[in-house]
Amino acid sequence: MYNFALNNMPQQVFSEIESWKKPLHLVRAKIARLYLQMLPGIQVIGITGSVGKTLTQNAVSKVLSQKYNCVVGGEDLDPTFRIPQAILRTKPWDNFLILEYGVEHPGDMDYYLDIAKPNIAAVTNIAATHTKYFKNTAGVYEEKSKLIKALPAGGYAVLNGDDKLSAKLKEVTKATVLAVGKENKNGIKISNFKQGLQGSSFRIHYKGQMVHVAWKIIGRHQILAAYIASTIGILNNLTLKQIASGLSQVKAPNHRLSQIITQKSNIIDDTYNSSPKAAIESINTLKELGKGLKKIAILGEMKDLGQLSKRSHQKVGEAVAKSRINVLITVGAAAAVIGTSAKKNSFRGKIINVTNTKEAIKAAREYANKKSLILIKGSRHAHLERVVLGLLHKSTHVTCYHCGKQNRI
Repeated sequence: MYNFALNNMPQQVFSEIESWKKPLHLVRAKIARLYLQMLPGIQVIGITGSVGKTLTQNAVSKVLSQKYNCVVGGEDLDPTFRIPQAILRTKPWDNFLILEYGVEHPGDMDYYLDIAKPNIAAVTNIAATHTKYFKNTAGVYEEKSKLIKALPAGGYAVLNGDDKLSAKLKEVTKATVLAVGKENKNGIKISNFKQGLQGSSFRIHYKGQMVHVAWKIIGRHQILAAYIASTIGILNNLTLKQIASGLSQVKAPNHRLSQIITQKSNIIDDTYNSSPKAAIESINTLKELGKGLKKIAILGEMKDLGQLSKRSHQKVGEAVAKSRINVLITVGAAAAVIGTSAKKNSFRGKIINVTNTKEAIKAAREYANKKSLILIKGSRHAHLERVVLGLLHKSTHVTCYHCGKQNRI
């Protein structure tokens, strides 16, 4: 018997949708739930975590696509819309449906799981994100743990063994746990990581075999996506050669550590969103890739951190102070705390605080040349993609469904 009802819909799920559209989205979600029940041959793979979900989702899809028919969720929609949309694109002859289970509020995961429960789930890491609603990291852990708890006894949980809270999730599931990461003694091993402005390369080792991988992804921390995708590939009987072929096709999701290399400038566009852990990882990437170049970081506010906001921005400032960045440009009052913290921690570079993206573009243009590397990162509501567009001498007009039609800029 098919179940058409959705029993766990928190109030905030459709909070950013115009009221007349809400019934349409609710009906669509119900239809997607019912349709998935009619596709018993589909294996659902769920990806969650605080950083790196979308890249991991895409990497898993590219790897499994070397042997199977896969459907993957889009990059730029919230799971509220993305999960039903991906389900309704699935055909009876597909093998895997790969979904990102991102959460922003308590109860979000219950709603998504009511639509689609996974057979395999992966957790990238658990850190302070959306603490305005979750209060603290423990609240984030509790919400994301629901994905692992929902796995059947015959399922698989792929957990980041290098992340303490992710690894702890092995205690809440009856599924088989597969740990990944540098500290894992069994399974996939990755070595010889090297990166440049065009991408990175590494070697994958498994049971005495080795393959070389070159992909267009930057960021040492992003190798976690390769660990998870390779492990899921092995689980589903792919060869290392097939895994390497899949990973080589992975591209950076839009505005997430995306390299923009032109004749006049070198830009790292990381403007899709920001959190303390993600910002620090991006700063580390700027530091490593910027050797021999003038390093400029343009940082905006990290939103939805609640009472942890000030301290979180201070921590990013501390990371900047250690990074040998040459110029720090902060955008907005909240982000100015980053500059204050960096200066307090003996930052030797230049600090510029501006109030909006227009001023940020003007300040950044002074440094935009082939002898510099510019990182631009902030929460999506800060719209620092406008700075990227401005440096590329394109229109800075953007449309955002989060801000609404009346607030388009």
